[in-house]
Amino acid sequence: MEGKIMKHRILPAIILVCALAGCSRFDEMSKNPYALYEAPAESFVHPIMFKTQYNLISVFRGTTVFLAQYAVTTNAESSSRIIGNYNIPEGTSDDIWTSLYLQYGNAMVMYDQAVREGSKSMQAVALILRSFLITQITDSYGDVPFTEAGLLPLSGTTDKYTTAYDSQKEIYRAVFCMLEDANKMLSETEDIHFSALCDKTFGGDLDKWRRFGNSLYARLLMRVAMKVMEEDGGTLELNDTWEALNVKSKLAEFYDCFQNGSGDYPMMRSRDDRPLIPFSTQNETEQTPFYTTTNGIWNSVAVCDVLTRRMLDYTEAVDSDGQKYYKYKARESGGHVEDPRFDCWWRKTNGMPNQLLNADSVKFLDNEEHKSSAGNSLIGRMTYGNDYASAITGKIYDLKNASSYPLMNFSELYFIFAEAGARGLVSSASGIGAYLALLREGVTQSILEWNPYVTAESDEVVDYVNYVTNGELYSGATLNSDNALEAILTQKWISSFFIGIEAWSDYRRTGYPILRTDGPAAGNDKILPTRLRYPSDEPYRNPVSYQAAVDGWLGGTNNIQTDVWWADTKESKAVRLLGRK
Repeated sequence: MEGKIMKHRILPAIILVCALAGCSRFDEMSKNPYALYEAPAESFVHPIMFKTQYNLISVFRGTTVFLAQYAVTTNAESSSRIIGNYNIPEGTSDDIWTSLYLQYGNAMVMYDQAVREGSKSMQAVALILRSFLITQITDSYGDVPFTEAGLLPLSGTTDKYTTAYDSQKEIYRAVFCMLEDANKMLSETEDIHFSALCDKTFGGDLDKWRRFGNSLYARLLMRVAMKVMEEDGGTLELNDTWEALNVKSKLAEFYDCFQNGSGDYPMMRSRDDRPLIPFSTQNETEQTPFYTTTNGIWNSVAVCDVLTRRMLDYTEAVDSDGQKYYKYKARESGGHVEDPRFDCWWRKTNGMPNQLLNADSVKFLDNEEHKSSAGNSLIGRMTYGNDYASAITGKIYDLKNASSYPLMNFSELYFIFAEAGARGLVSSASGIGAYLALLREGVTQSILEWNPYVTAESDEVVDYVNYVTNGELYSGATLNSDNALEAILTQKWISSFFIGIEAWSDYRRTGYPILRTDGPAAGNDKILPTRLRYPSDEPYRNPVSYQAAVDGWLGGTNNIQTDVWWADTKESKAVRLLGRK
């Protein structure tokens, strides 16, 4: 049912049913002698979900957290390659490619197995997984292998293995067809659930899978909306099975389904519908990727003052070294209530400036004004360990050993539709009262997704949400129709904490939040990276297709300054430029 765009079949890669490790390249996966090709389709679900999330939260803490200016590294070695200064190591560029293509191959095997079983419901789940995985890959790199990914070489030897790169626009067209197919299959199937043992996320509940698939659809449609509006007048051609997709009409239909909780495209209805991937400290195969991380490495991530100034209240100050910083202004001293999520993420309230030269970074950390009377740093570090996640200290989350992480949050839907309303893409959400209400609920739901000790009626929640809409947070003014997009997308940025590459993707797509990218140590011509470089071994493993991609849309170099398709809009470029002024 996938139409012409999906006419090429990707041959089986490898499935991980019991094990959660495997090989890392298409050719190796294609001929792995340990592949369990005859396993039931449903048995693929949890291994794919777990390893996907395992890698995405690792990518967040190692890469996104710095690019999106949530945090700053305190590694003061002058030789270190600092991602926040846009000096991205080759290993970092390889991570998403290596890990997610493996899971994409597993999802392809799952789909083929579901076809053999005649299971429409398992085909639909596999299509949702494939859609999620390939968009994470293309959103990271741009044009990537898709249609031919996983094909065995015609020569019969992996030494000459090649696979063509597809344009991001064509990939998105195919993904929208896959998500349409998945929604249709799940609407028609008589199955209600599959084995809960194979699905530790939704317990085999196919209604929740359908709602997740359509919520993902809404995310991805908003991802490309402004590009399609600018390039194609708001309509994207799909294939012979599915008619052209009109951005406004589809978003309006999604919004109606979201508001009603049903319809042809049912969406997540509550926090209980979000895909929470479970982790465990008791089972070695289910631990977070941070479980064995040493305290020194974990503590090397400090909160960035860009984030603290949005979540807390500060006054500007200058330390004895001449470095501007922000002094925390507690509520008791006249400041507003702090964001109830802050203590879930950070142990102290002081932030660190980003993109400092190495010597200035060292001086900032050593300056007595940024230390307590006992000589301990006042700069916030991520919460972890039982010593911090306790009622005694007031720290209420253990990021290192969390029992679950969400692949997508329920609150994201409120921000998606608030943005659609503010842009005039959904008329029923276009008035400031309508998208302001969506923004408020999005912030509230995000707080409740993290903080188990508050409710929507708690004073600290109500007070912070009021401050979001009444404080002068956005371009020095309270929220109004002129700065509504900045307000919505800044709050969406906060809510995207620990959600893979979402904050980085939203910034590239919209330019919000407005981030300073011209700090003294910033490289890459003061441009926050627009993509990751293709892996370092692609020129050797896949030379012809790799070179065609580099010489084509990248203009001759495997650079990190070329916009991916959906980010290449006049609006996005203009807003991002504000960070260099």
